[in-house]
Amino acid sequence: MISKPPGWLYLTALSAIACVILYWASVPHWYAIEMVLVAFFFGLPLYVIWLVRFGLAASRGAVDGRVGRWVLPWVIAAGVVAALVVDAPFWLRFTISKPSMEAYAQTVTRQTNRDLTCQWVGLYRICDAFPYSGLEKNAEDVPGSACLIGKEWAFYSNTNFVLLPKGEPEETADDTYRHLTGHWYGWRGWDPL
Repeated sequence: MISKPPGWLYLTALSAIACVILYWASVPHWYAIEMVLVAFFFGLPLYVIWLVRFGLAASRGAVDGRVGRWVLPWVIAAGVVAALVVDAPFWLRFTISKPSMEAYAQTVTRQTNRDLTCQWVGLYRICDAFPYSGLEKNAEDVPGSACLIGKEWAFYSNTNFVLLPKGEPEETADDTYRHLTGHWYGWRGWDPL
């Protein structure tokens, strides 16, 4: 039993960890430390189990014939790493959501009710929206701009976007921006956690 390839329970646990990491990477600014901790504390023990099982199977000559099932955990890990390297989780989610986010951003004005309940805009949960006005005191709103404040349903994450038709957003000690495409920026503001 212990010298057999990983079964469905093992592969399900490993796939769940992979899905959590990929979901966490689908926002503009990753919480990299948390992703590494999840991989270390949950993924590493699964790979230690794999090494023990593989070692026992190899010592008994039972590796032959099921090489595909023995290699599958490494294929999953390589797929996750490759997806993270090219930022695929974020770009896939953002590309699918962009048309809905652009349509929603066109409705944002100074008079937009800021006490809205969260709503799905594309694949992101947007909980607040307001026009971008810059850092100057009493600054005018940039026409056509929108700051979209998102909250993830599964865990806390800084999922914010800025649509800025003119210029670039001003960075501060608390606010950093990542240019995404066109007039879209990912925004990481002050993080209360």
